[in-house]
Amino acid sequence: MALQVDNPLWLLGLIPMIVVLYLYGRSNALLSGGRKIVLLVLRTLVFTLIILALAGVQILSPIQQIATVFVVDSSHSMVEKEETVLEQVNAAIQAKAPEDQTGIVSTGREAVVETPLSSQVNRMESFQTAVNRSYTNLASGLQLAGSMFSQDVKGRVVLMTDGNENINDAVRQASYLHRQDYIVDVLPFSPTYKEDVAISSFDVPENIYLGEQATLSMTIDSSINTTTQVRIMMDGETIIEQSVELNEGSNQLSFNHLISTDGFHTFRAEIVSEEDQVIENNQLSAFAETKGVPNVLIVEGKSGVAANVENALDASAIQIETIPPELLPGQLSNYLKYDSIIFSNVSAHTITGQQMELIERAVKDFGVGFMMTGGDQSFGVGGYFKTPIERVLPVDMELKGEKELPSLGLSIVLDKSGSMSGNKMALAREAAARSVELLREKDTLGVTAFDGTPWEVVELGPINDKEEVLNKIRSITASGGTDIFTPLSQSYDQMEPLDLKRKHVILLTDGQSATTINYRKMIEEAFESGITLSTVAIGMEADGPLLQEMAELGGGRFYEVQNNSSIPTILSRETSLVTQTYIEDDPFYPSLVNGYEWGSYFEKAVPQMNAYIATTPKGRAQQILVSEKDDPVLARWQYGLGKTIAWTSDLSGEWAGSWPSWENWSALWNDMVTWTFPQYQKESYQVSKEIEGNQVTLNVTAADNQAANLNASLISETGEEVDFSLQPKAPGEYQGSFEANESGVYFLQITEQENEEVVSSFKTGVVVPYSEEYTFTPTNEQVIEEIASAGGGKVVENLDDAFSSEGLPPRYDKQDIFYYLLAIALLLFMLDVAVRRFRFNFTFVTKMSSRFQDGRNKVNEVTQKRSRQLSQLKQASSKKTTSPPKQERAKTNDVPLVKPKQTRPSDTSNKEGESREEKMARLLNAKKRRPR
Repeated sequence: MALQVDNPLWLLGLIPMIVVLYLYGRSNALLSGGRKIVLLVLRTLVFTLIILALAGVQILSPIQQIATVFVVDSSHSMVEKEETVLEQVNAAIQAKAPEDQTGIVSTGREAVVETPLSSQVNRMESFQTAVNRSYTNLASGLQLAGSMFSQDVKGRVVLMTDGNENINDAVRQASYLHRQDYIVDVLPFSPTYKEDVAISSFDVPENIYLGEQATLSMTIDSSINTTTQVRIMMDGETIIEQSVELNEGSNQLSFNHLISTDGFHTFRAEIVSEEDQVIENNQLSAFAETKGVPNVLIVEGKSGVAANVENALDASAIQIETIPPELLPGQLSNYLKYDSIIFSNVSAHTITGQQMELIERAVKDFGVGFMMTGGDQSFGVGGYFKTPIERVLPVDMELKGEKELPSLGLSIVLDKSGSMSGNKMALAREAAARSVELLREKDTLGVTAFDGTPWEVVELGPINDKEEVLNKIRSITASGGTDIFTPLSQSYDQMEPLDLKRKHVILLTDGQSATTINYRKMIEEAFESGITLSTVAIGMEADGPLLQEMAELGGGRFYEVQNNSSIPTILSRETSLVTQTYIEDDPFYPSLVNGYEWGSYFEKAVPQMNAYIATTPKGRAQQILVSEKDDPVLARWQYGLGKTIAWTSDLSGEWAGSWPSWENWSALWNDMVTWTFPQYQKESYQVSKEIEGNQVTLNVTAADNQAANLNASLISETGEEVDFSLQPKAPGEYQGSFEANESGVYFLQITEQENEEVVSSFKTGVVVPYSEEYTFTPTNEQVIEEIASAGGGKVVENLDDAFSSEGLPPRYDKQDIFYYLLAIALLLFMLDVAVRRFRFNFTFVTKMSSRFQDGRNKVNEVTQKRSRQLSQLKQASSKKTTSPPKQERAKTNDVPLVKPKQTRPSDTSNKEGESREEKMARLLNAKKRRPR
């Protein structure tokens, strides 16, 4: 048994305690000697016990129980070893002492507890907990194992691994465990690879000239002789595909491809082999930038509507690509190869929400230009209210200001049957909410949800409180069957008696009605009374022919939805169309507000315009041309790094009038398009990367090594923004990290700002390969040795000593005696009080003290006597050594010696050690015995 003091500084309190008690002993002369001694001892003990309690004195008892946690590397490289690991672990558990504890941890990208620490573990049948095998995080496993130990065991961690960690630092974690008095042993394994074919490298020149034959080279590692199919894609399209014979080992391949388009390109190499059992290492990515003429993408809502702009740009060195909205790409890299994108009368419901978000990313974060032109499928009537495209443009779709709008009644009949659950229902609620936001509070609105029976969510009437209406719409949930006739008939009945200029019903469903009633009569009668009907069929299960016929009978529009994300834009478009306030079709001459650099084109005259789409300019927008009602006709602004333009008339001439034949048409559109091109390009940064597991660190160095205010954005191939920022390390050097959840190309945009203005920008790609876990890597013996050394253990060949106490640092069970010390101190304090309050006889203490003092005095006398004798012997020895000269005896007169008179000690003298009270008592007794 031993003692431990947790707060030794409190022991310094013993010094002033000794001084205080000494002064106390010198005072209190009125107390008898015995009482003073008892109180002095009691108070000394009380103060000593309190100080020991505050100092945290603990009793240490040696711990004998052993606990062993097995940390099993469950990453991909160790999959083939799991059975062997289980056999060895079970054999070790069978050989342990009954009282010893064991636990098992699996670790991949993260660590999990397979078996909690217990003495009741007898066998483990299999690994039950799934871990991410794509990475090896040994440090996480060691950390979790260390947290499992209690304070009353001696702990050992046995790490079973091939040593190929790729996340964190297991050596540092092992060192930490050793400092906590645990040891880490390592049992190494050699990875066993299945039949595997892997792309170990894929290289493409980062800068390629337009028309250049680019060399695409790759290295394929194979564990067998086999045949594989090699496929290389550029921007998602296959450019090379062929069969290749592979030998066991490393195979070098190269291919040539003519680069015919400029811009930013992504490449992906893939291999497919029937004998390959590991597919995670079958693809790698690369990127390249081709420099050439500017490239513009024109998206036409209808074929030929943008012909006037195509003709205007043909005379310049701008390369044009025209596509319908159905061919819009789904990857960010496909948009980055363009300098500008033009939407010509494109309806929002023909574009997915993801495509809109990719365009927004390209504009905002990478400086790609964007233009939208008007028409009956564009801006507000195109359904762009509250979409990413609206955020990009310099105008709002919602009409704001004092416009005289006709009275409007809108009824939304919404299918809420069970088939509408999940994403469909959420998008339907969003669609209804957008319609509400487009209406005025004095407009009339009704929302009916139906399954087998109708449910009036919002009673038909003036909106009044939009927030209350929105909350009711958000409460709609999906359940039940489908009956269309009843809710539609109810909506017609409620709408018919209302005195409104326009009455419109929107029916939205994804199924077929349970009833076979003929709708024709009901719809025709409603149409004759001024109520129109539009229908939306969601998915393949909807009764498309019926819904289309209903829309035709009701004088509205039919929408067939295959992509659910377009549902909100359809209802926005319908709400905008029914108001018929967006299209201004009175001929007029646009007025010049500020021509900026284009002002010279309007000095002579401005052509007449027939129609445009009414919008509201945003606060920072630059209005160049406006209508007679001060609505924007031509407006522009900067959104992030990109520049965008809104032309609210069309391009065909039906609305634009004589503008396409105007003499300055071609020059104006050339200037407008080139104004949107990316600016501030700068090739003055070097970017390098470091990868640890899925954590990627980017180091950015400026060529001039000058400090600057840099902002960075990082976007994945799917268009998702990655949490990333650059932090300065030194002048001209910056660093940032991000978590790569998927392999591929990430797009990095760096901008330099001065006085909140962008002065330069730089765009590049960052390639993240598949995890190192899937590479051909032997056992990392160096890491294994370092882990064992740092953990105070050793590299073992088996688990025979897994529960041995050999090498385990001694550990002690600490018993806190704080309260015991305070309890004893309290009892002694109470005894101190009793001694002071009650007259106890402490004569025996005085006698014991006197005897102790007598003993000390005798010891002192003996010591002094021996000292004198020793001194005399030394003097005598000195006299013998030196012979003094003879001296004659001095002559003296004989005088007789007189014996001194002895005196008897007085009986009244104070006896040694007698207290004052005892002396007084003795004298009184003597007085009583004296004869009178």
